[in-house]
Amino acid sequence: MKGLAATLLTFALLLGIPCAAAQTARVGTFDRQAIVVAYYGSPQWAAVLKQKHTELEEAKSAHDQKKIDELNAWGGQSQQMAEEQLAGKVPIANIVEALQPAFAEIEKTSNLSSVVEAPASGRPAESVDVTDRLLDWLEASEKTREIIRNLPGR
Repeated sequence: MKGLAATLLTFALLLGIPCAAAQTARVGTFDRQAIVVAYYGSPQWAAVLKQKHTELEEAKSAHDQKKIDELNAWGGQSQQMAEEQLAGKVPIANIVEALQPAFAEIEKTSNLSSVVEAPASGRPAESVDVTDRLLDWLEASEKTREIIRNLPGR
């Protein structure tokens, strides 16, 4: 039976007949630096910052020094992490998590098996750049897009 299946697959390939076993997966890829810049300039990140600012004001009103110190530390750590993410020194797990709804939408509408950071190495798949779609989803402004175009190595 194995021999017959292999023969049929070969025959299908020679005739150009689409075959599930012969089809290559399509994987969406994105430019890491572009997405880091866009995420930290996005309305989504602005909402996180607004919430933290509200928490800080509430802590100040309550004279909760421990909470004030925690929130100030969070701000410094977040800034440091963003810089290290842009430099490629640390993972972008928080950004990837925030982008899960976008990934699901893009995978569905573009017939992709997944969306991953470029390059999609080690995968026998067709790569489709979805960076611009993610920039749209993040509502990247023209100013943000200009910053991205002017990143080193572009």
